Amino acid sequence: MFSLNENRINGILATCTEPSDNQLSQILEKAEQKRGLELKEAATILQIKTTNKKQLQKLFASAGRVKNEIYGNRLVLFAPLYISDHCVNDCKYCGFHYSNKTLDRRRLTTGEIAEQTMIIIGMGHKRILLEAGEHPDTGIDYVCNAIRTIYKTKNKNGEIRRVNVNIAATTTENYRKLKEAGIGTYQLFQETYHPETYE
Repeated sequence: MFSLNENRINGILATCTEPSDNQLSQILEKAEQKRGLELKEAATILQIKTTNKKQLQKLFASAGRVKNEIYGNRLVLFAPLYISDHCVNDCKYCGFHYSNKTLDRRRLTTGEIAEQTMIIIGMGHKRILLEAGEHPDTGIDYVCNAIRTIYKTKNKNGEIRRVNVNIAATTTENYRKLKEAGIGTYQLFQETYHPETYE
């Protein structure tokens, strides 16, 4: 289980001040080695003032170098495929939220998933981000079946090469099932880890 020590984080943030140019250079040099930063180093970077253009430029240049080393100079596009908008959660920012009673909810059949995949391939896409609300009707077997259906679907323009998945957190066993189904990347968005804000 993932747990944050909020008191420790707040304590570190309270003790950090704006870095000197030398201190920032040392932190960024370490960051460019891509082995991670200590909490105090990350907290120090957060203290850079928005008015300190010199330090901000140095920070962005360093981040750009790391990004280019990892990903290169490319832009990767994907098409979202919403397979179900059934959800037990009530996140107000999301149109799928449980208390949204105006939504005519859908759970795509295997045939509809294949049909939507054909359309996406026809548009020239090679990658899909599979999306589903959190609901017992859209369990891991349904998601894995959708992944296999997407990969099996062919069109004259080609096929989907990578299915990324954005679904609720699940179990270790279910992550293994996703891997066996051939997922590309698993994404889980949590808007905040701050307990008070999360509540």
